[in-house]
Amino acid sequence: MGVPGVPISMMRVGEVGTVVSISGKEDVRRFLNELGFTPGTEVRAVSQAGGNIILEVKDSKIAIDRHMANRILFCPAR
Repeated sequence: MGVPGVPISMMRVGEVGTVVSISGKEDVRRFLNELGFTPGTEVRAVSQAGGNIILEVKDSKIAIDRHMANRILFCPAR
């Protein structure tokens, strides 16, 4: 059974959650890891526009497109 999670592309502005997994090819996973998207990391959706999402990760704001955001699964904070 896989780790439950929701794609970060579905986060609502202001929502907070924890990264549970990253899918995709090794280079995509490495790229996202280098940006700070690692399992267990807390993220917050800052804004969305035109299919892009701006996320706050480890005190940095990072913009990614919907394609990349679909590769990151998160668990919403309760």
